[in-house]
Amino acid sequence: MGKPLLVIVNGLPGAGKTTLARRLGADTHLPVFSRDGIFETLHDGLGGANNELPSQLGSASFALLYYIAGCLLAAGQSLLIEGFFGRPELRGAEFLQLQSTYDFEPLQILCKADGQVLLERFLARVESVERHAGHSDLAWLEDNKERLLQGELTPMALGSQVIAIDTTTPDSFEYAELLQQVRQALANDRVQQVRSI
Repeated sequence: MGKPLLVIVNGLPGAGKTTLARRLGADTHLPVFSRDGIFETLHDGLGGANNELPSQLGSASFALLYYIAGCLLAAGQSLLIEGFFGRPELRGAEFLQLQSTYDFEPLQILCKADGQVLLERFLARVESVERHAGHSDLAWLEDNKERLLQGELTPMALGSQVIAIDTTTPDSFEYAELLQQVRQALANDRVQQVRSI
């Protein structure tokens, strides 16, 4: 059996990761899992609206994301995950550990945007009624404003292809071209699977 593809959509808060991941998932028919979605589910399931949650909730959401990914990868299923993997050395090591257990082909999509645009999006999201109450956005911004203004993350060193896209405006990158690259990576995986039978 060939290697499944793990598409990782990475980038700073406000870079459009969730929107992009959902669109790619719909167009490629890949299951999509979000680190923030897992965080919010854990927060609600633990009664976070009424109780002080343990500080480990952020780490737990990453651990659960890797567990879910591992279950699908073990079954040979390609998938797409998205999140702010903001500590590239640590998160890269975690992905490499996952890869040593479940052999997969990683494809990293790194979303970046003009720093001032990211800040504006971030502040608008903080004030949105749709933003989950479990996120400590203003506290995070207090410590990370300069980082956000840089506009981009360092990619994780996974020894694989990194596709950097600029999401400053809807026309900053060619979605059709990105979709074609992801489909090509999936097609390569399918060819490997056929050849290995």
